[in-house]
Amino acid sequence: MAQATRDRLLDALRDGAYPDDRLPPEAELARDLGVSRATVRAALQGLADDGIVTRRRRHGTVVNRQALRGGMPLNRLVSFRELVEQGGRVASVDPLVRRETVPDAEVLAALGLEPGTPCLEVERLLRADGEPAVTITDTLALDLLTVGPDDVEDADSTFAFIAANTAEAVDHALVEVVPCVASADGPAHLELPDGAPYLELAELLFTPDGQPVAHSRIAVDPRQVRLTLARRQG
Repeated sequence: MAQATRDRLLDALRDGAYPDDRLPPEAELARDLGVSRATVRAALQGLADDGIVTRRRRHGTVVNRQALRGGMPLNRLVSFRELVEQGGRVASVDPLVRRETVPDAEVLAALGLEPGTPCLEVERLLRADGEPAVTITDTLALDLLTVGPDDVEDADSTFAFIAANTAEAVDHALVEVVPCVASADGPAHLELPDGAPYLELAELLFTPDGQPVAHSRIAVDPRQVRLTLARRQG
């Protein structure tokens, strides 16, 4: 409920519902949205965590227009498809490749797997308003699958793929972000000219007990998708 309320508030902010950049009190928002104050409080905290609003005692909740107009918050553990949609774009996913493979030593080490461990590699292309925006290559050990490799269910995100085809759940992730330059060697499918900048993300996804479950290599076209990270004083 809090996530749905957060999304409704975010849509309202983008539509200019609060032109003075100040949100009404929690009680008024709860009445207008038909939810409890606790739900509104959790939704507002989610927006604050993304830097979209600032909440201060005795000052209320203020909209940060620069953050609202900015890119997609990388600090939220949601799929890239959701990030594209929350950025006001129409998202679609093209499944590209699904194959059994033995990953390179770096990926195996990140997953805590022995050399030579067979894995499944799944690649998909995410489009924003029909334009190639993000490629995602997921790797996970074959023995995590609850079905045979030929019977896995395609999904439009890493999280959905893991939920549909394993008994594991994703709790958190670590991401390394590396600025790169496109060349004849890649990235594939993004239609970037040689010399164009792009971002490469190496994401390691963990279960609630801290075990690595999947590795994702992600290439992002910054012309289509801008990523942001909200930082606050601790």
